[in-house]
Amino acid sequence: MAIDTAAWAAEHSAALVGLPAAAAEQEVEEAGLRARVAEPGVMLTLEFRTDRVTLLTDDDGIVVEVRAG
Repeated sequence: MAIDTAAWAAEHSAALVGLPAAAAEQEVEEAGLRARVAEPGVMLTLEFRTDRVTLLTDDDGIVVEVRAG
């Protein structure tokens, strides 16, 4: 059964924001999803992947936002 990535990201966002990117990435992958980490200024592709969570970080590598796709 496929995971609803948008619902998962919304449900876990509060727990992931504030974590170091590596720790948040591990949480995403343990849920069976792909993680994409994006530092400030990094260009991202626009395709939506139903199995991916994007973790946006600050300059110190701390997650500041969680997005589905």
